Amino acid sequence: MDGRRTLGPPSDDWMHEQQRRAEAEAEAWRSLRYALGRAPALPPSGAPAAIEPPHTPPPRAENPHRTGSTILKGLVRVCLGGLGAFLGYISATDSSLGEFEVWLATMAGFAVALSLSMFDPFRRMVHMLAETTRWTLILAVCFGGLWLFLHGQG
Repeated sequence: MDGRRTLGPPSDDWMHEQQRRAEAEAEAWRSLRYALGRAPALPPSGAPAAIEPPHTPPPRAENPHRTGSTILKGLVRVCLGGLGAFLGYISATDSSLGEFEVWLATMAGFAVALSLSMFDPFRRMVHMLAETTRWTLILAVCFGGLWLFLHGQG
């Protein structure tokens, strides 16, 4: 042999000793929590402790900013940015600025309008416009299909 001692399976006495140590440690922690006032009263010894169900938070109201189509919201934000860019362009050309300043005003109008869409009142407006766009597209497809069906009969 190479001088190492191989250990066999643990004996029953050793396992009982480990179990007693674990129970003593658990009891010490329980009494410490009880002494600090952070735990309910200890159950009587010998009686099994009642198992409490896991805490589930109450259902929250659905956040409208987390629902709906992200693509439609993105398109609405780009359209709002385009409107801001158009307003910047109109105001810059009306002020008789140079070509470079008109480009700067147009880009600034786009960036400001896009940035404003991140604040809460404008986020609600973006959500409302995205829902309106969704239903407008649905109705347009339905009426377009009906028109094709009625006028497609040669």
